[in-house]
Amino acid sequence: MEDDLQRKVIKQRLKQFYGSNTNNSLVDQNDPLNIDSPSFDPQLYLDKSLKTKDLSDLISEEKALTEQIRSLDSDMQTLVYDNYSKFISATDTIRMMKSNFSYVQAEMNSLLQNIASIVSVSGTINGNLADKRKKLGTLTTTQLTLNKLNYLVELPVSLRKYMNKCDWDQIVLDLNKAKYILKSYHNTPSFKNIREDCAEIVSEICSKLWRQFDESSDMAECSNRLKILQQLGFSRRKLSRAILRLWVTTL
Repeated sequence: MEDDLQRKVIKQRLKQFYGSNTNNSLVDQNDPLNIDSPSFDPQLYLDKSLKTKDLSDLISEEKALTEQIRSLDSDMQTLVYDNYSKFISATDTIRMMKSNFSYVQAEMNSLLQNIASIVSVSGTINGNLADKRKKLGTLTTTQLTLNKLNYLVELPVSLRKYMNKCDWDQIVLDLNKAKYILKSYHNTPSFKNIREDCAEIVSEICSKLWRQFDESSDMAECSNRLKILQQLGFSRRKLSRAILRLWVTTL
């Protein structure tokens, strides 16, 4: 009786986790924007989100996806561990029953039926886990993209912080990293303010470096300032004149 009750509980838990076939039939299998559909298109979903949602919504969605990934991973591990424990328990029971086979023939038959049931359930779980792994991969890709977007949101604050510290190398590194991301989303209205803020900060940085160049008499410092200005895309013609002037002063 306990075995029958336990099997019913396990089946009920699996139904709750995976959902019934009726519920699955309600999902539009051809909807590329439905994250539970086999036809789900991550890029299309992301493009629509960028056009219809603001940055705060995108960040909230990223947090929600992260939580789903953690929850899904935990559920997968729990199911695999439960099945593994059942197989180990069944193996131990078989060993014990072999030593008393003449007394437990009926129990052996029942155990074999249980093993067959477990194998069947395990096959179902493995099939469903394949879909879950695919969904997990999709969610991970989406999370990485949202991480890039979050990096862009925080970029103006980071640039200003490094400017106050005169950490020019880090500024160049961050701008080069963000350049390709901004280029990918240059037609997205949500990032217009970020591009404008970054351009304004870069202009301030160039002005500050140029003042330091004019005020400095140290050859190494002047060369370093010109190098940073070049990496920031400063006017080549103006840099050439500055280099010429620097050479003249050192003669």
